[in-house]
Amino acid sequence: MNPDLTVEGHIMNAKRLESLMIKDQSIVPPDSVIKTFGHLKGNHVDLVLTQDNEGLAQGSFIVRRGDWGKFFLDTWFDPLYRSYNFQKADTHALVSI
Repeated sequence: MNPDLTVEGHIMNAKRLESLMIKDQSIVPPDSVIKTFGHLKGNHVDLVLTQDNEGLAQGSFIVRRGDWGKFFLDTWFDPLYRSYNFQKADTHALVSI
Protein backbone atom coordinates (compact mmCIF):
# COMPACT_ATOMS: atom_id res chain seq x y z
CA MET A 1 0.00 0.00 0.00
CA ASN A 2 1.17 3.45 -0.85
CA PRO A 3 -0.93 6.17 0.77
CA ASP A 4 0.41 8.73 -1.73
CA LEU A 5 -1.40 6.98 -4.60
CA THR A 6 -5.14 7.27 -5.11
CA VAL A 7 -7.36 4.59 -6.64
CA GLU A 8 -8.76 7.17 -9.05
CA GLY A 9 -5.37 8.38 -10.23
CA HIS A 10 -3.29 5.22 -10.17
CA ILE A 11 -5.78 2.53 -11.21
CA MET A 12 -8.96 4.06 -12.62
CA ASN A 13 -7.25 6.69 -14.77
CA ALA A 14 -8.44 6.03 -18.34
CA LYS A 15 -4.97 6.01 -19.92
CA ARG A 16 -3.57 3.77 -17.17
CA LEU A 17 -6.48 1.32 -17.55
CA GLU A 18 -6.00 1.16 -21.31
CA SER A 19 -2.32 0.32 -20.84
CA LEU A 20 -3.21 -2.53 -18.45
CA MET A 21 -6.28 -3.98 -20.19
CA ILE A 22 -6.08 -7.48 -21.58
CA LYS A 23 -7.83 -7.07 -24.92
CA ASP A 24 -9.10 -9.73 -27.32
CA GLN A 25 -7.94 -12.63 -25.13
CA SER A 26 -9.78 -15.84 -24.21
CA ILE A 27 -11.78 -15.62 -21.00
CA VAL A 28 -11.03 -19.26 -20.18
CA PRO A 29 -7.63 -20.02 -21.69
CA PRO A 30 -6.34 -21.40 -23.87
CA ASP A 31 -9.01 -21.53 -26.60
CA SER A 32 -12.30 -20.14 -25.30
CA VAL A 33 -14.53 -18.65 -27.96
CA ILE A 34 -15.56 -15.99 -25.43
CA LYS A 35 -12.96 -13.23 -25.49
CA THR A 36 -12.39 -9.92 -23.81
CA PHE A 37 -13.43 -6.91 -25.85
CA GLY A 38 -10.76 -5.43 -28.05
CA HIS A 39 -12.35 -2.00 -28.52
CA LEU A 40 -12.99 -0.81 -24.95
CA LYS A 41 -11.74 2.55 -23.73
CA GLY A 42 -10.58 3.17 -20.17
CA ASN A 43 -13.32 5.68 -19.41
CA HIS A 44 -16.00 3.03 -20.10
CA VAL A 45 -14.70 0.46 -17.61
CA ASP A 46 -17.15 -0.52 -14.84
CA LEU A 47 -15.32 -3.54 -13.42
CA VAL A 48 -11.62 -4.06 -12.76
CA LEU A 49 -10.47 -7.58 -11.89
CA THR A 50 -7.08 -9.06 -11.25
CA GLN A 51 -5.88 -12.49 -12.20
CA ASP A 52 -3.27 -14.89 -10.96
CA ASN A 53 -1.80 -18.16 -12.25
CA GLU A 54 -5.12 -19.93 -11.62
CA GLY A 55 -7.29 -17.41 -13.50
CA LEU A 56 -9.54 -14.63 -12.26
CA ALA A 57 -8.75 -13.52 -8.72
CA GLN A 58 -12.10 -12.48 -7.31
CA GLY A 59 -10.61 -11.50 -3.95
CA SER A 60 -9.73 -8.02 -5.18
CA PHE A 61 -11.84 -5.99 -7.58
CA ILE A 62 -13.18 -2.50 -8.23
CA VAL A 63 -16.76 -1.83 -9.33
CA ARG A 64 -17.78 1.61 -10.58
CA ARG A 65 -20.90 2.85 -8.81
CA GLY A 66 -23.88 2.86 -11.14
CA ASP A 67 -26.67 0.74 -12.58
CA TRP A 68 -24.34 -1.86 -14.08
CA GLY A 69 -22.34 -2.15 -10.84
CA LYS A 70 -25.54 -2.76 -8.86
CA PHE A 71 -26.68 -5.35 -11.41
CA PHE A 72 -23.30 -7.08 -11.27
CA LEU A 73 -23.17 -7.34 -7.47
CA ASP A 74 -26.81 -8.43 -7.22
CA THR A 75 -26.24 -11.13 -9.83
CA TRP A 76 -22.91 -12.38 -8.49
CA PHE A 77 -24.24 -12.70 -4.95
CA ASP A 78 -27.56 -14.23 -6.01
CA PRO A 79 -28.30 -17.40 -4.01
CA LEU A 80 -28.81 -19.28 -7.29
CA TYR A 81 -25.14 -18.82 -8.20
CA ARG A 82 -24.01 -19.43 -4.62
CA SER A 83 -26.00 -22.66 -4.28
CA TYR A 84 -24.05 -24.54 -6.96
CA ASN A 85 -21.80 -27.09 -5.33
CA PHE A 86 -18.74 -26.37 -7.45
CA GLN A 87 -15.29 -26.24 -5.93
CA LYS A 88 -14.88 -22.61 -7.02
CA ALA A 89 -18.53 -21.50 -7.21
CA ASP A 90 -17.78 -17.79 -6.82
CA THR A 91 -15.19 -17.90 -9.62
CA HIS A 92 -17.42 -19.91 -11.92
CA ALA A 93 -20.29 -17.49 -11.31
CA LEU A 94 -17.99 -14.57 -12.11
CA VAL A 95 -16.83 -16.17 -15.36
CA SER A 96 -20.40 -16.91 -16.44
CA ILE A 97 -21.58 -13.34 -15.74
